[in-house]
Amino acid sequence: MIKNFVFNHFAENTYLVFNKERDCVIIDPGNKVEAETLELETFIKDNNLKVHAILLTHPHLDHFCGVKELSEDYNVPVYMSKEGVKVFDNYIISAGVLGFPEKDFSTVEKRFLDYGSEVRFGDLSFKILDVSGHAPGSIAYYFKEEDAVFVGDAVFFESIGRTDLYGGDLDLLISNIRKNLFSLPVDTVIYSGHGPKTDVDYEAANNPYINGFDF
Repeated sequence: MIKNFVFNHFAENTYLVFNKERDCVIIDPGNKVEAETLELETFIKDNNLKVHAILLTHPHLDHFCGVKELSEDYNVPVYMSKEGVKVFDNYIISAGVLGFPEKDFSTVEKRFLDYGSEVRFGDLSFKILDVSGHAPGSIAYYFKEEDAVFVGDAVFFESIGRTDLYGGDLDLLISNIRKNLFSLPVDTVIYSGHGPKTDVDYEAANNPYINGFDF
């Protein structure tokens, strides 16, 4: 089961993934203010969910500004790519400029994931896919049980993530989308970091940013 929340002034998608056994992970916690944290934690409490981990698709602050509170409240680590640590650790440099509270993330326990591996939390299993190009160390989490993939800002409905920020690489992003996302079953639902969900079949056929390039 998948529950979507839209948080902070970037309208970021935060996801809860859980099953009938109540195993749960939080993907990209963008809860910026107390009311957003309360909304998320109330849902977790009301549904008796057991939070095993926080998963980050990429280290942009609109996607992890709620990490500190949630990792402490549920005593769970944050899983991410090691390639994204530099951006993650430099959160405080751009936080104020972009309208986010300045926080110390040095105490957050981080665990690193390898591309191509699988990670399991209770009965929830995810395959780790490389979608770097929007940000260093970007990860997509393929959740085969529900034909879903959580891609962060790699792909949006008829669009892709911007590549003019630190570590961005347009050619790399397009290559990874074609190789690692569009190779998934065509009915796989794409859950993006912003905006509505879409699917592999539609984006492979209609995404103008992908189909407009030869490689």
